[in-house]
Amino acid sequence: MKLGYTEFSYGYAFTENLIRWAPANPTGAPVFPNLVQEAELGYDMHLNLPGCPLFFQYKLPELMVKGTAAEIAVHRIPGIEIPFFRMPLMRRDLSTQHQRLMDLERQFPGTVLYATPHLRDVASFNAAYNAAQVHLHSAFFSPAAIGPLPDDRSHMIAYKAGPASAWLCSEPREIPAQNFDDLGKKVRELFGQSRYRTLETASAHLRSQVLSLASREMRASEGTVRQRIRARRGALSARLVTSVETERVIEDILVSREIARVDLGLDLLVAQPST
Repeated sequence: MKLGYTEFSYGYAFTENLIRWAPANPTGAPVFPNLVQEAELGYDMHLNLPGCPLFFQYKLPELMVKGTAAEIAVHRIPGIEIPFFRMPLMRRDLSTQHQRLMDLERQFPGTVLYATPHLRDVASFNAAYNAAQVHLHSAFFSPAAIGPLPDDRSHMIAYKAGPASAWLCSEPREIPAQNFDDLGKKVRELFGQSRYRTLETASAHLRSQVLSLASREMRASEGTVRQRIRARRGALSARLVTSVETERVIEDILVSREIARVDLGLDLLVAQPST
C-alpha cells in the first residue's frame, strides 16, 4: 500500500525537522546543522569542536497490510507481521547505488545510512512534521550491514517500527536496524576519532574522500561548484561575519555536500556537539 506522501517530501521533512528540532537538544547531545541553510538559519560553526559528516540515502517504503506478503506467507519471518514496511533497494543491474554507498561507508564507517520512515499515512506524516519529529519516526540501515546484493533481482528490507532488527529479502537474512537514539550515540562515539576531533580537520578530510569516490566528470567540476558557492555566499556577505578560515571550512563542506548530492544522490549533514 502506498503511503500517500513522496520520497522527496520525506527527505525534505527529515532534514528540515532535524534542523528545527536540534536547538531543543539537551546539552551535550549532537546537533545536525545543514550548512547550505546555515546563513538563513543562523547556525554557528565551531571550528574547534568535533564535526562528523552523516550521509543519508532516503528511501520510501510501502506499507504491507495483507498476510499474503511473502515475508509472512512464504518465509514466516520472526517478528514480521502485518502491518509492516518494505523498503526497496536499487536493483544491481539498474544502478551501482548500493555498491557506491558501501564504498563510501568504507571511508566513513558508521556515517552512511539508508533512512526510511515508519509513518503509515499522510496524517501521521503531517503530524510528525508539525512536531519536528520525522527523523524520530525513521529507521536507519547501514549499507555495509546489508552487504553486497547477491544478484540482479529486486531486494528489499522488511521492518517494523521499534524493533532493533529487520530482514533483507528475498532470501531472508536478519540485519540490524537503528533508530535516531542509536544514531546519536554513534555520533558521540565518532567525535572521539582524530579525524573528527575538530571541524577544521574533518572538513578537509571530507572533501578529499568524497572527491575520491566521485565520477571523473564531477571531480573536474569541483572548481565550478566552488565558484557557485562563493557567489551565493558572497551575496549574503552583508549578513555574514566570518573569518577567512571559517569560510574555507564552510566551502569545503558545501562542495562536498553538492558533489555527494549530485553524483552520489546523498544528503550530507554535519553533526557537532551542543555548546
